[in-house]
Amino acid sequence: MTHSRLETFDSLTGLRFLLSIWIAVFHLGDMYDHAGFGSWPIMKAGVARVDIFFVLSGFVLTHIYWARSKAKFDFSTFMRARVARLYPLHLLALAILAGLVGAAHLVGKGSEAHNFTALGLGANIFLLQAWGVPGAGVWNFPGWTISAEFFGYLLFPAFLACASALRHRPKLFFVLTLVLVLLIDLGFRLLLGRTMTQSTADLGILRGASVMFVGVAARVLFETWHLTARDAFRVVLLGTLIAVSGAFFGLATGMVALGGALLVIGLAARDVTKPDSGVGTGLDAPLMVKLGGWSYAIFILHVPVFMALQNLAGVLGTSILINPLTIVAMTAILMLVSACAHYLIEEPARLWIRGAKRRAQ
Repeated sequence: MTHSRLETFDSLTGLRFLLSIWIAVFHLGDMYDHAGFGSWPIMKAGVARVDIFFVLSGFVLTHIYWARSKAKFDFSTFMRARVARLYPLHLLALAILAGLVGAAHLVGKGSEAHNFTALGLGANIFLLQAWGVPGAGVWNFPGWTISAEFFGYLLFPAFLACASALRHRPKLFFVLTLVLVLLIDLGFRLLLGRTMTQSTADLGILRGASVMFVGVAARVLFETWHLTARDAFRVVLLGTLIAVSGAFFGLATGMVALGGALLVIGLAARDVTKPDSGVGTGLDAPLMVKLGGWSYAIFILHVPVFMALQNLAGVLGTSILINPLTIVAMTAILMLVSACAHYLIEEPARLWIRGAKRRAQ
């Protein structure tokens, strides 16, 4: 089976679930037990999770719209599909938070919610929360990533043009995208006094788009890099080691992007070789693929859900102490809410938005 003929990479869908649940648990510790669970050394490696997501998005979108597609790229159709993917649950998350802020004002605790400004909310509604708008990062703070990714969508036609121009020199293309990430990171250090890894709501668009570009180049490289099942496994291990080490030791974002790209390439290659080898990755199991379908809901809703649970506990006159039991319980509730949101809101809304053009015709 050729790389382009494979419709989906199930292992990458399973990877989405692992990344999203890792992010949720990380933020649970960071929000409510910063000095305890949130300070565990393994949490330092959590920086890798977001950049691997960006690489993954670039890889998968390039597979869909460049490697597999025989039709000319239609930017309006592409953007409609992206809006259908992001917006329904993004607006749901903002609505939950707005309800919590409104409730705080009603019960006389408005001072605790004073950072949730109308300007910040507006920036979130228009996906500008990674552009440095004051107060934008307070509202559903992990949402800066979808703002950064949306910026990458706007640049995607240029990414595909580069992919086509350099498709016969994939290694050079891949190296050039990594150099670009390193140069942007250097610019952040010299001009802003911080690393690109520290950039989220404040100019996180550059981080998201540039690392997504690495994912585009990784898919072009994957087209000609035919790995055996054993070699693919080695690439997965190497990529994981580089990405996690780069995040843990605070190395340049380019190192995390390199590791993430190798991880994604290796997992995709294992999916390609599975019919012959008969050995999967575990991430391609039906349950993991199903959970991967909930990954965006888990990611975008985890902060509102955790805040709602803590506020509910406050109404009942108590608080939720973070320990292994409450982590499991809150994560289980998050997954239940995410599953309901996926099937009742995300999927129907996505189909409706993507079908709007056909209905108009």
